[in-house]
Amino acid sequence: MLLPPLEVFVPSDHRLRRLARVLDLKFIHEAVRDRYCQDNGRPSIDPEVIIRLFLIQAMEGIVHVRELMRQVQVNLAYRWFIGYELDEELPDHSTLSRSLDRLGDRVFDDLFARSIAQCQKSGLIEGKVLHVDATTIRADINKDRVGRDDSADPDARFGHFPGGKLEPGYKQQTVVDDRSQVIVGVAVMPANKSEGSHAIAVVDEATARLGKIPEAVCADSAYANGANRKACDERGIRLVSPPPAPCTYTGDQFYSVEAFQYDKQADEFVCPAGSRLRFAGTLVDRPSRRKYRARAATCRVCAMKSRCTNAPQRCLNVGVHHAALMRLRADSRTESFRTLYRRRSPVIEGVFAEAKQWHGLRRAWRRGLSKMKVQSLLVAAVLNFKRLMAVLLAILDLPKDTIQLIWSFLKTIGRIQLIDRRIISRAATK
Repeated sequence: MLLPPLEVFVPSDHRLRRLARVLDLKFIHEAVRDRYCQDNGRPSIDPEVIIRLFLIQAMEGIVHVRELMRQVQVNLAYRWFIGYELDEELPDHSTLSRSLDRLGDRVFDDLFARSIAQCQKSGLIEGKVLHVDATTIRADINKDRVGRDDSADPDARFGHFPGGKLEPGYKQQTVVDDRSQVIVGVAVMPANKSEGSHAIAVVDEATARLGKIPEAVCADSAYANGANRKACDERGIRLVSPPPAPCTYTGDQFYSVEAFQYDKQADEFVCPAGSRLRFAGTLVDRPSRRKYRARAATCRVCAMKSRCTNAPQRCLNVGVHHAALMRLRADSRTESFRTLYRRRSPVIEGVFAEAKQWHGLRRAWRRGLSKMKVQSLLVAAVLNFKRLMAVLLAILDLPKDTIQLIWSFLKTIGRIQLIDRRIISRAATK
């Protein structure tokens, strides 16, 4: 008995059928050509099939490769998506795992970059306001093996997870477009690394891919420091990140650093009484901190000394980017700053929740920084394709004559770039 093709059994609104309609993997073979011997050895699994299997894993949030292949064995939609018929033998799970060592993370970075390009070409990405934040991912390793020479995951490190728990894992730093929630930048690091010190690099990567500089980058207080504000100023970006309140080692009852005016030309501070604090060198244990000191003789007779310090003379310890931090504090008091910052949590926290709840980002599937990066790139690409599917397929599901009207209108106003030309053209002639 001749069985009908698998496509017959896959509903038209199935998520993998919808994904297939926006997915273009023609680049895969050329991207991995140097990883395969072209004229020797046994026939290999088609690298596009491997990528499609990993996309299923990310779309469905399946943690283990063994379980993935068990599901593909019995799921008609999965078989259809990878192009395998019912009587075809599937790749072994071990072959699939080894393929990651062969492919590396470059091809997955290409896949992620193409998901961004498609979303941008379809008009989803506005790019005016970006949100950056980091989330922790639990490593697949026992706590007592972290950092040891014989550790199964030599890259995992302890980090603070929700609830204050100290767990081994990684951090994924993510940049998201405000309007569309499309992920435009991803970086992965061990969980003990500070996300604030790596923010500019991932923002630079995102803006390079978008080909435009955002008006603002929103982030939580972990990113609020003078170095990040200075770097953003140099790029023409407004940093929207609430800075810590100013304080002084002499106690909150005394003047904080904000009561002192900085004279950039003289590299001196002027105290509330009008006296000057001169540069006295950097701190021995913290070379990024600069020390300024008033004259003891001046402080001794100052009428404001009781409100300034109980030491013989007032000293200030400030960061090398103190002036930028002051600009950030001043900006944080504006209503436009507060309005932008209120958008941060719903956008980027929503992306993290979606990635962890539905796409398996809560825990590492494999061990090692490179493979953790592959997982992050896969999940980010899937989320972007979901955004693309929601918009483009809403148009594709319209009647044929309506699609043709939309297509004609876009050509008339010269805005074809707002919609993926290949997809709409195909739909208009279906």
